[in-house]
This record gives sequence, structure tokens and C-alpha cells, in this order.
Amino acid sequence: MASSNDIRAAFLDYFARNGHTPVASSPLVPRNDPTLMFTNAGMVQFKNVFTGQEKRPYVRATTAQKCVRAGGKHNDLDNVGYTARHHTFFEMLGNFSFGDYFKEAAIPYAWDLVTKDYGLPKDKLLVTVYSEDEDAAALWKKVAGLPEERIIRIPTSDNFWRMGDTGPCGPCSEIFYDHGDHIPGGPPGSPDEDGDRFIEIWNLVFM
Repeated sequence: MASSNDIRAAFLDYFARNGHTPVASSPLVPRNDPTLMFTNAGMVQFKNVFTGQEKRPYVRATTAQKCVRAGGKHNDLDNVGYTARHHTFFEMLGNFSFGDYFKEAAIPYAWDLVTKDYGLPKDKLLVTVYSEDEDAAALWKKVAGLPEERIIRIPTSDNFWRMGDTGPCGPCSEIFYDHGDHIPGGPPGSPDEDGDRFIEIWNLVFM
């Protein structure tokens, strides 16, 4: 079984090979961001880039961001110890494009990495898309060859990401791994989605 170091290195190496600049994790206590007590996602250090207030010397980045989710909008504290997928501290692996590429490259990158470099079996994977995002659904069919029943359309905010009441936002597309029917839980969007059978392993945000 691969270690967390192996998984992190493979992710960063993959995106570095594909033209992304590796960027160090920002501090757990964000710099110059009074809206957050702790860094809770990889995009936090790039908020000013996405809003146009800052320009970096690169248009593609990849990070392994240290995160804490113990309060605020993303509070996982109450779920720690009750599910197999919630932690207060974790590293979020991310690839970012600042006006350089969009869905047509982001989806192939994700699928290529999880199925080739990580070697996850394709028949154990399914995806979600925002219900109105037909472009993403079509790309998953084309790139991954997924049948319609393994592309789940979600009409709620679970698949539409917002930084806040105002600011950057856009539809999401997530990759899920199916642990098998011996684990309780249903697919995303179902009444039993909070079980541990289907685990989200990637979230693509298009904004």
C-alpha cells in the first residue's frame, strides 16, 4: 500500500510534469485573511489571485496544503471518529489554473492521474456533476468512457462551490471511489450518501 508520502509525491510530480509550478503549503493560520481562523482549503492562499487582486509569476500551480476544519463554514469536528473520511487536520492536494485551462484539461488530468499513476480500477469510480453542467458530463463520457448511470447529476449546492456570499464561484465535479456493497452507504445524491461506501477522492471546481 502506498504511503501518504508516496501519494503526495506522485500528485505533485504529475502536475509538475504537466507544467504546474509546485507551491509550498501556506501557514495553517492564514496571512492577511481576517475571514478565516485556519486555512481550510488549498485555494485559500490563491484567493487574491482568483479575485484579480494579485498576480503570480505562473498560471498553473500545484500544492499539498495543510488544512484544519474545526469551525466556520467547513467544520468537520462533529464527524471525526464517526466516519472513515473526516479529520480535523489533513493535507489537501490541489492543481490550479489561473485563466490558463478549464474543464477540457482539468478532467483528463484528474482521470489520468487516478487511473494510471495511482492505478485505481476504473470500474470502482463514478463522478458527480452539477445538474446544469452538460459540458462536464459530456467530457466525462468522452475522456473516461463512463456510462450515464455513473455520472450523477446533483442539483444542490453540494456541486456548486462558492467562496462566500460574493466572489468566485462555479460548478463542481467530484470523483468517488466505491468500496463495495459490504460497506454501508449509498451513492452521492441518495438518502444513504452519508455512509462510507462511496468516498469522494477529488473535487474539480470550475470558476
